[in-house]
Amino acid sequence: MTRVAPLPSAHAAPVRPRSTAWPYAGIVSALASGVAVSVLTQGPGTFRDATTWASTDSVFANLSTALSVRLGAALDLLGLVAAFVFLLGLARFVSRHAPLRGGLVEAMRWASIAFLATGSIGVAIRYIAGGGVSGGTDVAMYTREAAATLAVLADQLTTAAFLPVLAVMGLLGVAALRDRGVAPAVGAVALLLTAVSLAMTLAQGLPYSSALVYPVFALVVGVAGVLSRKPA
Repeated sequence: MTRVAPLPSAHAAPVRPRSTAWPYAGIVSALASGVAVSVLTQGPGTFRDATTWASTDSVFANLSTALSVRLGAALDLLGLVAAFVFLLGLARFVSRHAPLRGGLVEAMRWASIAFLATGSIGVAIRYIAGGGVSGGTDVAMYTREAAATLAVLADQLTTAAFLPVLAVMGLLGVAALRDRGVAPAVGAVALLLTAVSLAMTLAQGLPYSSALVYPVFALVVGVAGVLSRKPA
């Protein structure tokens, strides 16, 4: 007896496309990077309101432990590796759903590559600075002055390394509002976060604000990508 397959109903729920890795990578990158920003080489005692310079001794006394620095560097590296999958997959997704914006997508790709380069420097200097804190594997190679200086540089460069991703965020916002490649609400969030970080950088000299807005951006876009019914 021949069985006839049932015809699909016109009112059936739309079938979600086969999922890809980039939305999930965005969520992983958001969580890892968000925690990494809170685990810095300098301890909380260094960040205080003051009108005079800190001494080498005060900076050195407030350095984090070697284990804490290595944990922060490992999370930073995990967030960067996940960002590689996330950002390049996101650029491919936008190119598929905004085919007339080839120049915009190409700019997104180059901005993503720039972020991966600066982020790699940030991760490397975290590990370098970690060698000079108490319990570090290379502590005998550092003076107290060198350890204190590297700790300041590590925290500043690690967080400022997220600056290039502001270009990705802004470009995605434009693509979302013009071509609906992603939900307009996601694009609006991306543009808002970009504007906030740029304002803090230009008005107050706080480039590391980009490290605070990126995890929010990656989480919002990653969740939106997981829930999207568009081919990835």
